[in-house]
Amino acid sequence: MKIIYCLLSLLAATLASLVSISVVRAESIAVLKPIVIVASEIVTLGDLFHDAGLHSETAVFRSPDLGESGMVDTHAVTLAAARAGLTDVDIVGIQEVEVRREARMITSKDISVVLQQEIARRINISSWEDIALRFSDAIWSIPADALSPEPVSIVSLSLSTPLTSQGGLSRFEVLLSIDQGNRQQKHRLRGTALPMSDVTVLTRPIARGEVIRRGDLEIQRVPQSRAERMEPAFPDALIGFEARRAMRPGVPISANDVQPPTLIARNDRVVIELRTGRLSISADGRAMEAGAEGDTISVINTHSKRVIDARVIGRGRVELKLHKPMNQANLRDVVR
Repeated sequence: MKIIYCLLSLLAATLASLVSISVVRAESIAVLKPIVIVASEIVTLGDLFHDAGLHSETAVFRSPDLGESGMVDTHAVTLAAARAGLTDVDIVGIQEVEVRREARMITSKDISVVLQQEIARRINISSWEDIALRFSDAIWSIPADALSPEPVSIVSLSLSTPLTSQGGLSRFEVLLSIDQGNRQQKHRLRGTALPMSDVTVLTRPIARGEVIRRGDLEIQRVPQSRAERMEPAFPDALIGFEARRAMRPGVPISANDVQPPTLIARNDRVVIELRTGRLSISADGRAMEAGAEGDTISVINTHSKRVIDARVIGRGRVELKLHKPMNQANLRDVVR
């Protein structure tokens, strides 16, 4: 009985060992990938196979050109793997492997940003986004190394003296370098650069004396030299004010073109108010001149016919300022 027990134990241990070997063997099989995407110039066994183990970093093929793809016969893949020592592979019925090379496509926007930043630095402008560029020729997308920390850089840049007659326009010629991993591709471009500024313009015709609303304004970009001559104002400094003159749409507007809205027109009937401490007295009057809030205008008291100076405090309301305290009787004498 004891012999049978020993035999059964030995058999169980053997089966367990075989199962363990089978599991380890199954786990160590490298499985081929049908599509491989790489960023570098070489293709490794780790790119081609799942679970390539210690062979993952072994280079076997050169990758396609930037942004391109190519097909590799499975036999060539397994042969290269075997030469590198990876023999336990599963091709899972794959006939060809597609290898794609990643690339970062450098667009005209990427080139513009690099050039704007360098020009802004040279001409001492704080915001590079204020530089408007115009290229002499069309710019097509150019592939660059996806792993490059600086895919596009400036080799040389010549910049002409700004032309005052053309609003500060400068002509440039730039030599760019595109990092393509194994080589640097050079591109020469020409064009013009013009510093720009934001200005506020009207969206519709505005009559003299008309109050400006938010919908009457929009932002446009004009040459910086032109904006500096205009002393432009932003919308928040214009909304609620009235036009000093008639203005056309699309024309930049400055703070000098507006004034506080007229709250009292000449010959308007007004209420003259006088306050001091807890006392308050009012009288009727007529404005002898127009005024905006805060303006001091001449007002005639319609009862006494006296002309007094009062400050506009609202529509149809003026306030008389006292220079010394008075009692109620004296207050009434002032406004009568």
